[in-house]
Amino acid sequence: MELREGDHIVMHAQLSSIGMVDGGAAMVLHRLLSIIGKKGTLLMPTFTRITRHTSTHDAFTKAGCWCEGKESRHLPFIPELQPDREIGEIAHRLCSWPASRRSRHPAFSMAAVGNLSDMLVRNYWLRDPFMPFRTLLKEEPLVLTIGVGLDSVSAIHLAEQRYLPAKFINERALTVDSSGPVWVGVVAPACSLGFSSLAKHINPKEIHQTDLGSAKVFTYPMRELCAAAERVLKDNPLSLSCERPECLSCSAIRR
Repeated sequence: MELREGDHIVMHAQLSSIGMVDGGAAMVLHRLLSIIGKKGTLLMPTFTRITRHTSTHDAFTKAGCWCEGKESRHLPFIPELQPDREIGEIAHRLCSWPASRRSRHPAFSMAAVGNLSDMLVRNYWLRDPFMPFRTLLKEEPLVLTIGVGLDSVSAIHLAEQRYLPAKFINERALTVDSSGPVWVGVVAPACSLGFSSLAKHINPKEIHQTDLGSAKVFTYPMRELCAAAERVLKDNPLSLSCERPECLSCSAIRR
C-alpha cells in the first residue's frame, strides 16, 4: 500500500470487503500499526448517530429525526459509546485499542493511536467537526481507503467548509457535563455521495492502488485530495453534489 514507518494516516475501511481475515479487525490494525510504527499515527472517524438530534435523516431523503419527537431515545455521548455500525468494525475496534485516544465531540468524534494521537483529539470545536483533519493536514498525511469509495472520505468536507459552507446544517447533540445530560448545538456535514465524481480530477500519479484480499485499496495524499476538491468547487459549487432528486441536502444547494 506504499506505506512506511512514520506515516500519518486517515483510514476508512470495510472489513467485510477484504474477505476472511484471521483475527478480524484487530489483525488489520495490528499489521497496519506495525508498518507505521510509533512515529506514525492512525486516525479514524468514530461518529455516533445515537447522540444526534437532526432535522434530516435516511441519507437526507426525509425530514425529521428518527426519534419521532421522543428525544429520550437518544444517548448522551461518552468515549465508551461505540460508533455507528456503518463506520465499520475496524473503527469499532480502534476505540478500544491499547493507547488509543478518542475526541469528545458528541456527534463527530474521532479515534487515534500513535505519535500525534493526543494532539489530534485533545481539543475539539462543536461547530467544526473536522478540526482533527485540519490539524493533521500540516503533517502531510495520507488517506487510506479499503473497500470503500471517495464518498466515505470525510476529509473532502474540508473543501466544502471553505467553498460551500451552506451545505453544513445545524443540529443538536446530547453530551454530559457536571450537571448531567445536556443538549448542545453542533454543525454537521451533509450528503457526501457526490464525492465519487472527484476521482477524475485527481492526478493519477498521486494515487496508489492495490488489492488487499478482495478489497480495492487506494492511498491518496490528503493535501492533494483536498486541493482537487477545492479546485472543482471553486469552478462549480455543485460539482460534488449527488444527482438524487430526493436528496434534501443537495437539492437545497441546487436551489
